[in-house]
Amino acid sequence: IQANQDINIPNVRDADIIAIARSGERSCIQIFFVRGGSNYGNRSYFLTHLADTPATEIIGAFIGQFYGDKEPPAVILLSDAPKDRDLLTEALSRAAGHHVRLQCPERGARRKVAAMAVKNAEEALARHLANASSQKRLLRELAAALGLPQPPGRIEIYDNSHIQGKHAVGGMVVAG
Repeated sequence: IQANQDINIPNVRDADIIAIARSGERSCIQIFFVRGGSNYGNRSYFLTHLADTPATEIIGAFIGQFYGDKEPPAVILLSDAPKDRDLLTEALSRAAGHHVRLQCPERGARRKVAAMAVKNAEEALARHLANASSQKRLLRELAAALGLPQPPGRIEIYDNSHIQGKHAVGGMVVAG
C-alpha cells in the first residue's frame, strides 16, 4: 500500500517507454504508456526472428509497425537505439503532425524507467518461454498417452447443446 510508483517521470506528460529483452530467436518488447503524467499500464509483444538479428534492427522494425496506425507521443524512451533512428524520428513526426523524439536515456529518472522496462521485458520473456516449454512437454505427453506418432499441432473441441430438443447451439474451440 505504501509502495512508490517509479514509472512516473518528472517533466514528461506523454511518453512511451519501449524496451527489448532477447533469448535466442525470441524477443519481448515491453511498452509502458504514460499519458497526462500518469502511467496507463504496459503491454508485452513477443517476436520471433533470426538469432543473430541485432536488437537495434528488431526495435526499429517494431516501432515502425507499432505506430503505423497510432499516433506516437512526443517522447519515446528506448532501451536500445533503433538502427535507422533519424529516419524513424522523421517518419513518426510527419505522421503525428508534431515533433517526436526517440531517446535512449543514459542517466537520471528516465534511465531508471528504461531500466525498469528492460527488467519487465526480461521477466515477461522468461515467463513466455517457460509457458511455451511447458506446453510442448504436455503435448508430448498427450501424444504418448494417445499413441500418436508426434505431438498434435492443432486440437479442436466441439460441443452441441440443446434444451429438450429445441434451441440447438453448437460451439467449437481450437488450440494450435
